[in-house]
Amino acid sequence: MRDSFEHVYQLLTCYFVKVRLVDPDFVFDIQTTSCKDKRFTWYFWCFGHPTKTYKLLRPVVMNDETFLKGRYRGSLLTAIAIDPSNHIFPLAFLMKDSKTTESWT
Repeated sequence: MRDSFEHVYQLLTCYFVKVRLVDPDFVFDIQTTSCKDKRFTWYFWCFGHPTKTYKLLRPVVMNDETFLKGRYRGSLLTAIAIDPSNHIFPLAFLMKDSKTTESWT
């Protein structure tokens, strides 16, 4: 998705709803500040149901964080594992606004 930051963040909700049509086990949650300004706080998403997926993966989960640059600063946290063919398998993602006490809790 390439456009203004405001427009792209608005499209994430529509994107998640369309992914759920293809993958009924797709899990996502969106948090905004208040009903008035609807400021982005965090998004969480996970492809497939974890209990079905974890049985096939190696028993080690790796977590990583990268910082988002641009007008809207924040962090992208990922959880990945390795499948039996030695490929990276994404488990879950969390995009949060910044390193604040509220975002960490």
